[in-house]
Amino acid sequence: MDKLVFHIDDSRNLRGGERQVLYLAGELAKRGCGGGIVCRARSPLEREARRRGLETIRLPFLFEGDPLTAFLLSRRVKKSVRRAGIQGLPILHAHTGHAAAAVHAAGRFVTGLKVVHRRVDFRLPGRAASVAKYAKADLVIALSSAIERILRFAGVPAEKIRIIPSAVDLAAFERGASGEAGEQLRRELGFPPESVIIGSLMAMVPHKDPLTLISAAQKVVQVDERCRFVIAGEGPLLEVARTLVDGVGLSDRIRLLGQRSDNADLLRAMDVFVLSSREEGLGSALIEAMACSLPVVGTNAGGIPEIVENGRNGFLVPREDPAALAAVLLRLAADPDLRAGLAQSSYEMSRRYSIDRMAEATLAAYEEALGGRG
Repeated sequence: MDKLVFHIDDSRNLRGGERQVLYLAGELAKRGCGGGIVCRARSPLEREARRRGLETIRLPFLFEGDPLTAFLLSRRVKKSVRRAGIQGLPILHAHTGHAAAAVHAAGRFVTGLKVVHRRVDFRLPGRAASVAKYAKADLVIALSSAIERILRFAGVPAEKIRIIPSAVDLAAFERGASGEAGEQLRRELGFPPESVIIGSLMAMVPHKDPLTLISAAQKVVQVDERCRFVIAGEGPLLEVARTLVDGVGLSDRIRLLGQRSDNADLLRAMDVFVLSSREEGLGSALIEAMACSLPVVGTNAGGIPEIVENGRNGFLVPREDPAALAAVLLRLAADPDLRAGLAQSSYEMSRRYSIDRMAEATLAAYEEALGGRG
């Protein structure tokens, strides 16, 4: 073991960002990196990390930058360094904004390489403390060029930023040749055998903008009777969306499934994947859909245009534009040959986003930053 990497994430959920933490920690562990995942006690992230055989460390995360969390983090890092007997600096890799504050505060108690991951394309708050936890890190990893621009605009030095896209477990999301997943989902939901399934996996939160997708779906199913929508995910807008669908009597054609654990099977059952975000760091669900050989439709938000190439593996539409989104979905529903061509390109392009590539790029970024520390 020549590196100790502590992946710090205070999340209370298990969504796309947390899956990225698990992917990276697992792949780095295979390459001999010690450390583990630092998280909340009894959080979904802790449970899943333990299920995968990854070491976990519990911290309270009382509030952003709280001194108790910083002190306990530093104490655990020092203990692990002594036990492992490594000579190099430990790596404290924060995967959320609050985790970045914990790493920044822990710098008072322990010496280590401070790494911060930025996964969202929200502008940084103007407060000095909010910017400092990124600007004073040794390395800042951005998922996309869109996020890099936001970081630079906020004052984070460009030489500290490296762009490393999200990754997916490509083998887990590949589409089977038999079409059994589609047939099974049609039976489960009572969809006709000839239906065209348009779907999405998204947190039902404002920046994912599920209500624009619901509005577009209403337009689509009223024009093309074969179309059915499947949207999986939980969040504060789920009941609002259900009320909208029920109010127009389309709950048999637009199905809101809530949280599901069978994402790969759901994707394999779809004919088209869509993500309607108004803000998006990159969109790992789009990459999962591409790995399943699906044509993808996304908005021009954040990093989405960096993975959806208009007319090659799918289509881009303006954000918050239900009519434009509906028009593209109707075009795809009506043209199976177009879907097939886009699907093939999606699959080929998804190979760029392997976990192995992400891990290698991250290790290279660590090495460069460690070299900069002298």
